[in-house]
Amino acid sequence: MAKAANGEGSKCKLKTGKWRGTFFVPLPDGTKKRIYRQFRTRKEADEWLSKIKLEISAGKPVLCSDQTFGDYIQQWLEKFGSMAIRESTHMNYEGYVRHIQRHKLKDVKLKYLTTDDLQEFVIFLQNAGHLDTAEQQLSAKTIRNIMHMVHKALDHAVGRQLIYHNPADFVELPRVITPDIRVLTEEEIGKFATAMQGDSLQIALVLMLFCGLRLGEACALTHEDVRCNDGIHYINITKSLNRVANFTAKDDEPKTVLRIQETKTSKGKRQVPLLPEIADKVISHMYWQKEQAEKSYDMYEENPWLIANDLGHYIDPGTVRKKLKAVAESIGINNFHPHCLRHTYASQAVKAGVPLTYLSDILGHESTAFTAKVYVSLDLEGRAKAQAAMTELVKNTLKK
Repeated sequence: MAKAANGEGSKCKLKTGKWRGTFFVPLPDGTKKRIYRQFRTRKEADEWLSKIKLEISAGKPVLCSDQTFGDYIQQWLEKFGSMAIRESTHMNYEGYVRHIQRHKLKDVKLKYLTTDDLQEFVIFLQNAGHLDTAEQQLSAKTIRNIMHMVHKALDHAVGRQLIYHNPADFVELPRVITPDIRVLTEEEIGKFATAMQGDSLQIALVLMLFCGLRLGEACALTHEDVRCNDGIHYINITKSLNRVANFTAKDDEPKTVLRIQETKTSKGKRQVPLLPEIADKVISHMYWQKEQAEKSYDMYEENPWLIANDLGHYIDPGTVRKKLKAVAESIGINNFHPHCLRHTYASQAVKAGVPLTYLSDILGHESTAFTAKVYVSLDLEGRAKAQAAMTELVKNTLKK
């Protein structure tokens, strides 16, 4: 511990190798509040302590925000938190703020907020359950998402000099246990394809199972997104259809609406080549839709959606989800979710030897590392072949 004179603050080196600076800030009521931050080097800790001392001596207001955390987080979301995020993320943030508003955390003044307050809130979240179905507990991932938003908002408060450190830095969060990924067997794939034969929503199965698309991406495709270049047919993915909160809804209006949005990630904008057999399926579906358009008395969409209703307009992804799930259950496929079609595509691609860099691009993942982490572990056959490469070494070693 490197202690300074009274009023100078102190610093110490932690077991992690980082440095922690500590300072007791005088409050208007005559008391003091201990604030602290971690730094990579001792020099950075010294600079932080010097800055605080200089600001206090200059009479600059310190920890001057008297607003409650509940008011702050709501204002942050309205003014700053909604910038540069998707509507669906904003909808999630609105729900996270509602969790805060039903806990005593909302009444704590921002300048007095502590790590202990936030830790108690995490414990509350573990037991409180969903907003609309209290019987169902929140998942560890949802709790982490809530606290990620809280941390982001408090970082902004530090940047605006409303508080000197982020009390969310040291909160312990529940460990996320990744559920097993459900993939269809080759027998289930065949049964599913047969069951969907002739159905107008068969195209949804084709796009997700044989192209690896997310449900929202598949539902947002139109005829213009099916293209051909140098004899290679491909689909151009630039958007996604999602149900989001209707923030401007009046009392008699729906609380959610369908919106065409940008893809989930920047890598989501991509071109996915079609196998000749899949290209034939897609083109045949488009011709069938054109035949329906000729019978519609000019009421059909000029640029129809591939997954569409009787007039070529898009369908709620929720409707497609229910249809696929109902078909899956009818043929004995249990624990089905439409996203497992995408998982199935990816796992089959790994088995077929598709290079991970290409597979990552086709799936629209942010990194090849993520693709490998999720799907290579599913390829038991591939790992067995990798082990087989050691056969000669084992034979030569064991016979000695």
